[in-house]
Amino acid sequence: MIKRLFTREKFQPILGHDIDKPRITLAGWCLILLYLGVPAMAIGGLIDLVVQQITGECVGVWCLF
Repeated sequence: MIKRLFTREKFQPILGHDIDKPRITLAGWCLILLYLGVPAMAIGGLIDLVVQQITGECVGVWCLF
């Protein structure tokens, strides 16, 4: 049972053609960035804003400009 989990299957030809293994496309990477990166940046920005409002010191990236 455990051996079955760690062995790789050889991909079989489909209608005589060798098809590559599945991989993440450019659209997939963009969706990962959209769904994970943007919310993480928004939450980080909100935390920086709250700290700035409480302490009066700017700790965000925008303080550099």
